[in-house]
Amino acid sequence: MWVDDTSFAASCQGKRTYGSMSYMEIVVLPQNVLRIKGKQNSLYVNPTEKQSATVAIIIGAGERPKFSEDTVVIDGAGEYEVGGMRISGVRTGDDVVYSMIVDGVDVLLGTLTGLENGQSKIKEHSVVVVLAQTVREASFVTSYASNALIFYGDKSEEIVSSLEKEGVHTLAKYQTALDKLPAEMEIVRLA
Repeated sequence: MWVDDTSFAASCQGKRTYGSMSYMEIVVLPQNVLRIKGKQNSLYVNPTEKQSATVAIIIGAGERPKFSEDTVVIDGAGEYEVGGMRISGVRTGDDVVYSMIVDGVDVLLGTLTGLENGQSKIKEHSVVVVLAQTVREASFVTSYASNALIFYGDKSEEIVSSLEKEGVHTLAKYQTALDKLPAEMEIVRLA
């Protein structure tokens, strides 16, 4: 059972104090490495050998770096639970698309190709994170996201501009919590 501990307030000698705010944070780092940080753990998507990741998820094609023995590497279909995060990987052709729960927020992660190939296997998620490595039609991805659609990668600017949506936000990091998800879907480009 997953308990939502996003926010609570307690009275303490006439002062209002706030308990642990459980914000999920998504940040793009150099070399298109993505960090998804929850209250208890962080995971890195496609980290380099130089980054000290405790949890690494590998998406897309390319050379697989060598990690230390302490790093949990998720590179394939299956069910995983690491540091309070539940992660499911589903094979979609040559790619794997990952579904995870981070602090109560359901997140879908994959490449544009992987998401396109898995259309019959993918359900709607609150937050969808897409690695844009190639320019291609991407409007189908909007049907996967109920609250936020996030693009990052070398071709993210071209993909976002092709969606012809107003109000696209370009941010260095995206933060949200289960009770702070936007009511209408927003599109974000991490740069």
